[in-house]
Amino acid sequence: MRIFAGVQAMRGVAALSVVCGHAISARPDMVGPELAEGALTILASGVDIFFAISGFIIATTATAQHNPLDFAFRRALRIFPLYWLVLLAAFVSSSWIALAPGDRPALDLGTIFAWTYPNWYLGPAWSLAFELHFYVAVAIVLAIKPDRLFEILFAGFALVILALVFGLEAGIYFHPLVLEFGAGVVIAYLQRSGRLRFSRHFPAVSAGLFVAGWYWIFVRGAADPQFARVLTYGLGAGLLIHTVVAVEIEGRSFSPVLQWLGKISYALYIVHYLVVKWIASFDGLWLLSTVGTTIAGILLSIGLAAALHVAVEAPILDWGRKLSLMRRRRSLPAVP
Repeated sequence: MRIFAGVQAMRGVAALSVVCGHAISARPDMVGPELAEGALTILASGVDIFFAISGFIIATTATAQHNPLDFAFRRALRIFPLYWLVLLAAFVSSSWIALAPGDRPALDLGTIFAWTYPNWYLGPAWSLAFELHFYVAVAIVLAIKPDRLFEILFAGFALVILALVFGLEAGIYFHPLVLEFGAGVVIAYLQRSGRLRFSRHFPAVSAGLFVAGWYWIFVRGAADPQFARVLTYGLGAGLLIHTVVAVEIEGRSFSPVLQWLGKISYALYIVHYLVVKWIASFDGLWLLSTVGTTIAGILLSIGLAAALHVAVEAPILDWGRKLSLMRRRRSLPAVP
């Protein structure tokens, strides 16, 4: 499968955006409640970019890999080892640090396998629940009708739209944010069919949608923030990824620094919240310099994520790739 450097770079941008949002809003008493909430409202849109990217990558991967068990194995290997390691650190830390409002809940299977949300121990891990449900849906399609992947996924997203129109509920599967995966699937379909075209209007429209989302949700106070989020951040993220893929097909290159951030983006996304909570618990640091402490939290998160990527994530993923390749070779018929 082709690895799109631009998509990798956008993963870095999305992860860094979320990290900055949590770092700035870690101590509202120091930076001010309005700045904290306003910054987190716009910077949290990195998750919407992640969802659009995930829809694109998963659809592209699944079309080249029709074995549902192999697909599920690779996805589980991508998510769980690093998540469990950081979750263990968060569980231990929760004895002296409040990771979320309210009393510390017991670790249940929903939290251990990131299947439910919200996640008291690792706040940003709520998005993993959406990711995992999407993976399961794709794996089921691969098991039933792999050659009709796009058609079935499009039918599923249409069902989500109908459910939202008629007010039906089915947990995550009928949640508005699911449609952001659909944006990525549409981009993958257009790219696969050779109909993906660059439009010079898309970047400006995308930026305008992100600004409109921040204004609608934070300034005006949307009655349904999730619905507003999909119509603004979600659509803006889709147009952004569409533009990135289109310009890369035309031969454009992307910053190596952003690509590197993209490589460590999952580790950065998972570990940063705990780092920020650790730093927020030291009052003396914030009294020295609010800006300096915020920047230190961001840099420390990036450094720890890089170490986790090299020491844990990359070796596990490499092992998974080799194991999958061995299984495929064994399943091939012998050639005389």
